[in-house]
Amino acid sequence: MSELPRGIIKARIKLMLNEPYLASAIARFPVVNAIDSDWCETMATDGYYIYVNPEFCVNLTTDEIAFIFAHEVMHCVLGHIDRRGGKDSELWNQAIDYATNLMLVEIGMTMPKVGLINKKYRGMTAEDIYSKLIEENKVKLQNEKDEVVGWDLHISPNDLRGQSVRSQGFPTVEERRRIRVSITKSLADKMRGNFPGLFESEIQQAQGGHLPWRTLLSRFFTGLRRDDYRLIPPNKKHIWRGIYLPSIGTPGPSHLVVAVDTSASMSDQLLGDVLGELDKLRSVTECTITLIQCDTVIQKVDEFDAFNETKFDRYSFFGRGGTAFEPVFDWIGCKAQSSLLQFDALIFVTDGFGSFPAKPPSYPVMWIMTENSRPDIPFGEVIRMGKDQRAYC
Repeated sequence: MSELPRGIIKARIKLMLNEPYLASAIARFPVVNAIDSDWCETMATDGYYIYVNPEFCVNLTTDEIAFIFAHEVMHCVLGHIDRRGGKDSELWNQAIDYATNLMLVEIGMTMPKVGLINKKYRGMTAEDIYSKLIEENKVKLQNEKDEVVGWDLHISPNDLRGQSVRSQGFPTVEERRRIRVSITKSLADKMRGNFPGLFESEIQQAQGGHLPWRTLLSRFFTGLRRDDYRLIPPNKKHIWRGIYLPSIGTPGPSHLVVAVDTSASMSDQLLGDVLGELDKLRSVTECTITLIQCDTVIQKVDEFDAFNETKFDRYSFFGRGGTAFEPVFDWIGCKAQSSLLQFDALIFVTDGFGSFPAKPPSYPVMWIMTENSRPDIPFGEVIRMGKDQRAYC
């Protein structure tokens, strides 16, 4: 790797002197001169390495270079690359840039004239902003030249572009988390009010603490991957090299069964909130949903394909009796046995106080449990919702 130009080194040192609470973080993440690459036109990060194209910095002031350096460092400190999970990469890249730029501006740093910033996202985590971008259907934020506004590129740790220019090893996911925990603890001790309150939520996310239930649901949802190989769209990881390979399907399931407990202990608002979130995920991943309402018996079954318009905010729930989970599993078993149902997983929204099947099923099950729900769930993954809308796995 070639040395960085003196002007870039000067900006990095100035950043460490002006923002001393960031100094250890700035020194911790290695910087790579990527001028010889054909993909890094500005700056980039993979969550650990920071890549710099010196030609991009020629027309920037020292303060502007320092700001963008701080921007990349904060992506690493807050684990933004690792937190993406199965989210849409373009929208997530926009969300983390909004969150990072707002944070740096609030501590008094001067942001370059071009960049993503909007005060309406103030006080929101990257996950919150991502959800807003989906709601607003902002697939692309463009400037007059029809280009996405921003300076940097975010790539995954296993992206061949990063591997081609870095010479050292890359820490594992757990090692990266430990690095973040160490750095954020040090930052918390040194910041003394320099960072806005939002930083506390971002730190908790970076350290792998309790996450919003929507985030955990998204991870489960997009972790289910269709296993068909497709040439359209091709594998994006290799397009930059001029190689077109099949992609492994689409992130997310093709068909989900969602069961909602419509007993008297479940509120319409809570059920509507969860179904609304599932609907957003359904539209992004082009997934069909079979929705089952059940108290002690199945009350109603609806199916929504990827392109159906749904209005879960005005959806009517039927039942309000006791709670039994067996009817749902029996219904699925009957349909699957007769080949009338092929699906990827079952998501069950409930407080857990009901009767379970004697044996766990062979397919994945995610229980979304309300606050003060039953603690002992015999099988499946569990998301427990709290008062603050955070979830506990």
